[in-house]
Amino acid sequence: MIKSLKHLSYLLKIREKDLDDLLNNIENYYYEKITEKTNDDGSIKLKNGVPDLRIINPSIHRLKAIQKRLSKVVLSKIQIPSYAYGGIKGKDNIKNANVHKGKKFNFTTDLSAFFPSINNKQVYEMFISFDFSPDVASKLVKLTTYKGKVPQGAPTSSLIANLVFIKTGNKLSQLAIENKLAFTTFVDDITLSGSECFKEKIQSIIQIINNDGYLISHKKTHYKAGNKIVTGVGVGQNGLTQTNSLKNKILKEKDKDSPKYKGLINYKKRIFSFNNPIYACPKPLSPD
Repeated sequence: MIKSLKHLSYLLKIREKDLDDLLNNIENYYYEKITEKTNDDGSIKLKNGVPDLRIINPSIHRLKAIQKRLSKVVLSKIQIPSYAYGGIKGKDNIKNANVHKGKKFNFTTDLSAFFPSINNKQVYEMFISFDFSPDVASKLVKLTTYKGKVPQGAPTSSLIANLVFIKTGNKLSQLAIENKLAFTTFVDDITLSGSECFKEKIQSIIQIINNDGYLISHKKTHYKAGNKIVTGVGVGQNGLTQTNSLKNKILKEKDKDSPKYKGLINYKKRIFSFNNPIYACPKPLSPD
């Protein structure tokens, strides 16, 4: 990929000296934002009796602009596996759910603290694996991590997370192929589904994830037969549907002319549009 700092500087449209000055003062280009997590009904999510908090570190000013350019001219050029649907142009949560349409058995899990669980060493190794030179990889690590971790809220973070997770995702993909399962990731959400029961494979799935240093949320880990919810979309044998949460959000909107109401209705229509035959769910890859 990129072999020299001069080339990197050219692509990012910033002088090497200016980039070094920015990176030496990186703490001035992030801020901390704390929000309360909510349930599907809008109520505040509690953890041990107190509000469960989400802490993110968005980038600002020149760093944010450079990260956006880095995503556009460098990171987006690296091939992402077809099973990844989150944070990728042209893909979204509905397309992710559509892959699992018509499958009777479904396993879903959520990776706990996914972004901060990815450290600067993993990011460096990822860049090296894609043939970036060591000095360029080191510079890119500084550009895309904060306090030694991938910061939630930066323009580069979803792509970096997807690229780092390829190592683990490919192992899960191989397991899926061998067992004729559909497999997708949507940032920190992992879904496998199949026409036949694969309950005996769940421990192997979790072991692959844990062995690579990731932790799953046990509250968000489910294996079931029949209708299910995948990345916020109802998925059944015969098609996609809206969730009760979406139904309630639409019903609560009193102003039928508001942008929010129209947005919800358009989102609902888009979900049901995937039941058109042209959006038939992809078949699992053959091991041959």
